[in-house]
Formats: sequence, C-alpha cells, structure tokens
Amino acid sequence: MQITAAGNTEVPCYLVLIAKGYQITHRAADGAWLAEKHGNAFSAGGPLELLGLVAMAETRGSNWRARDEESRAFWQRYPGT
Repeated sequence: MQITAAGNTEVPCYLVLIAKGYQITHRAADGAWLAEKHGNAFSAGGPLELLGLVAMAETRGSNWRARDEESRAFWQRYPGT
C-alpha cells in the first residue's frame, strides 16, 4: 500500500476519527477542524492533520511533547527541515 497526503485522504481521515468515537466540528469562521472525546480536544487545519494529532496523543499520552534528547536526535537526523 502507498498513500500520499492529498485531497482524497481528507474524507477517510474524517471517517477514522468518527469510528474512533470523536465528535467532529468545523468552524467556518476560521476553517479550524475540531475533534473532542472524553474531555480531550484537538484542533487542526483539516481532517488529515487532526487525525495525526489524535494518533500522537493516543500513542504518547499526556506526555506528548518531545523531550530535549528526542528533539536533538530529530534535528540531527533531519537538519534544516
């Protein structure tokens, strides 16, 4: 399987969020997409980004932020990104 981030991934990402039990809303005023479940709230520019935030939080939990050593390792491997 090969998937590229593009317009045709937005609806499937939305459907995954719904299947995971998230309440999804879209604010037309600023274009933000919101996902809420069990007191957790996520905001992004589209369903693809929103699913990424949810996946990060579900995987890393409340300590989702990168530790200093994790950040250093990332920037050493991918300088200038």
